[in-house]
Amino acid sequence: MFKSKAFLVFTAITFCCSPARAEGPSDSERLASSSVGNIFYETAYELANNPDITPTQTEQAIILLTATMELDRNADYVNPVLLKLTCLNSASNHSQLVYQLLGDYVSKYADTDLEPARAAIRYLLGQLNSREEREQFLINMLKNLGGNYPVLDSDLSTSLGLLIAETPDVNSVQHYLIQAYYNNKYNRLAFAKLAELMSGQLGPGVYLEQLRLALAENPVDLESALVFAQYAEQLQLYETATGTYEYCVELYRYQNPSKPLPAYIYLPWSISCYNTQRNQHKCLQIAEIMQQAGQFDLLLEAIAGKAALKTGNPDIAQKILQNAEEKAHSSFANRRQNLGTRAVDQEQLAWFYCFALPDPNKALDWANKAYSVEPNSPTAASLLAYTLVINDQAEWAELLTSNYERNQIADLALAQIQLAKGQKDTAIQSLKSAINMDPGSLAAERAKEILTEQGSQYIPPVDPITALAMLKKSFGESVVPTFIRPEKMISVELNLRGSQFTYGSELDGTVAIRNTSSQPLVISDYGLFKGHIKIDAKISGDINKEVQGLVSIKIAPGSPIEPDRSIAVPVRLLTGELRQTLLTYPQASLNIEFTVHLDPIVIADGKLSERLHGLKPAKALVKRPGIQLTGKYLQNRLGSLTKGQQGQKIKTAQLFTGLLREQNAISDSKPLYKMMSADWMPALLKSALIHNLRREDWVVKVHTMAGLLSLPLEFELTSTVAENLNDTHWPTRLMALYLLSQHQDGDFSKVLDWTANYDQNKFVRDMAIALGATSSKSDEPVNPPLPGNP
Repeated sequence: MFKSKAFLVFTAITFCCSPARAEGPSDSERLASSSVGNIFYETAYELANNPDITPTQTEQAIILLTATMELDRNADYVNPVLLKLTCLNSASNHSQLVYQLLGDYVSKYADTDLEPARAAIRYLLGQLNSREEREQFLINMLKNLGGNYPVLDSDLSTSLGLLIAETPDVNSVQHYLIQAYYNNKYNRLAFAKLAELMSGQLGPGVYLEQLRLALAENPVDLESALVFAQYAEQLQLYETATGTYEYCVELYRYQNPSKPLPAYIYLPWSISCYNTQRNQHKCLQIAEIMQQAGQFDLLLEAIAGKAALKTGNPDIAQKILQNAEEKAHSSFANRRQNLGTRAVDQEQLAWFYCFALPDPNKALDWANKAYSVEPNSPTAASLLAYTLVINDQAEWAELLTSNYERNQIADLALAQIQLAKGQKDTAIQSLKSAINMDPGSLAAERAKEILTEQGSQYIPPVDPITALAMLKKSFGESVVPTFIRPEKMISVELNLRGSQFTYGSELDGTVAIRNTSSQPLVISDYGLFKGHIKIDAKISGDINKEVQGLVSIKIAPGSPIEPDRSIAVPVRLLTGELRQTLLTYPQASLNIEFTVHLDPIVIADGKLSERLHGLKPAKALVKRPGIQLTGKYLQNRLGSLTKGQQGQKIKTAQLFTGLLREQNAISDSKPLYKMMSADWMPALLKSALIHNLRREDWVVKVHTMAGLLSLPLEFELTSTVAENLNDTHWPTRLMALYLLSQHQDGDFSKVLDWTANYDQNKFVRDMAIALGATSSKSDEPVNPPLPGNP
């Protein structure tokens, strides 16, 4: 009568296990084996590397990794994976284990990747019930972990400051946030909260520094560059603004090589040049550049003309302004046909005759036209008010300045009205107010002239020299950024241990990321490199296959990479589909080409490209020669199972498992390459593996069973594996239980329940529960039933 595999397993465990049998000497003594520990780690790693890992699989992997630590006290390589998994599994409380792992991780791994430590801290905070407990926990973390990595110290201080912000203790909040900012000035969250709490207390120099740091963090972020340039311009640091706008120009052209330069870059660039002593000639060059690109901008031409006048070239200035006037009228006349360009309108012409090529009558004419078209426009109203003033019609202008939202030109008009009334002091305040709105504009220049005529002087509300001095403390002479193409700022390599490896050996490597710039390289969510590393593999030779996303990780180093320095990120390459392919075809000769992408993005047809233009992915090639299998070679291997050393038996078991997988893979098709194959081979290989599973050596047994994980277990193999559920060595029972659970049928739950309640080892009991058993919920096993009475 046919019996199920699970029935045989259940029968074996019930009738062979007795109280005396279940508690052998090996369960009460500590077992040690680094190779078995590594087997458990490999099994757990494959689970952890699955993007669709379930909570139950997470718990299984955690048990395997803690078992690794029990078998090998030097197995600190499990720490990153174990820390990641314990923090993922919110259903179970692993606080004690996470706390233990955290300190060790920070001391050994945080320089490469701080994110697991951050996840662990979030996890531990989530296990605490009150704000007071969380506050004390963070204080302890700062005391115990502080001083190793400023970025981590900054994170902890930020969390503590934000937590205390729930109380009235503002001084403590500010203390921790200031501490967080000075430990890591790239900490945007700490700075934003600090700025909110200390509104009005932080000087412009501090904000300017923060904006420059944002650009240093990501030198290819055009928005960050523009904001820094605009703020420098607002503070009247025109040399700094000019240099930074030039940076924006180079960056824009790098990112958009086929697009014309937009007005939001070239206009402030030109006006910043105009307000410097050394760069006024560049205003003419900028206008010429835009003309060559087929663009006409009346404001740009006006600045160029005024710059020519300032540099002592009145004839050139007159020519530029007259040409601009002609083109402006032509553009206005043809504005309906020039929808794709910056067509000139009535307001621009009115402004031009007010401040660029002064002509009160023409200015009034165009201001009237602008106001009639847009009577609700504050700009049109202020232009009309100003033109009325310069045409000695101030009584009509005053009404316009009071009925609309005030702007720079409105304040300038109001000041002149006030002067006409003899209100000199009030007029001076209005002039200063107008200048402060946009100190670098041509309207501000006119306001300064009037202010001088009244015997007063404009003093900026913020001293630009003080703000610049603070910036130089942080950046030295690099206050103005220098544009460097991203591929010249960062490089990546994949380093392997040699160019060839054999069947069954490890295949690990390191991704070396080097800072080739002259400034620190910050790897963060806002940085030039955001920390995403993806490795693809292409297999060629006897088998052709592509493995996408073999490795996909995100790193967050504990500190920036200093210039001309690098970090090495260890990567496990023998994993996933590549691992299965290499282990399944031992007789195949293969070439594996790895491709490393930094911050990849998906483009057309699902292909990957680097987010940083010009940065090419790194490649590395390694060869795996196939095993040349002969009858004599196979005979020698069979002999090693009986007479060989432990390592030889393990290697032979691994090879035979691979050959058996290979025979299964080609059973329904022709061989893909030249290989040894025969009808008798599967039976021979299976017999040899069964022989290994019945040996006295528990280490060999575990290795042999691990090799069977990806093989279908037929009847005889299943019953042989089941016998190992009675082994006196708990690692053997653990692996047997896990292996059988991967090939279970409906009756296997009885085996799991029995193991969860009666096995003498906690790892084995926990694994049974993680695999779905119902337990007695006790840390100690209960007394098993008598044999024959399951």
